[in-house]
Amino acid sequence: MTRKENTIREKILKGLELTHKKLIQFKIERNLDLVISDNGKIKKIHPKDLQ
Repeated sequence: MTRKENTIREKILKGLELTHKKLIQFKIERNLDLVISDNGKIKKIHPKDLQ
């Protein structure tokens, strides 16, 4: 990878981390479960378990 590609990749990863934090905070504030797929199986997780 070139330096430019690495910079873009780092920015994308930082954006994903920020989005993840905001999603968890939103779910905690509204007392909602986080629904994920784990190998094709649907799981509900309370967001406080992820902190």
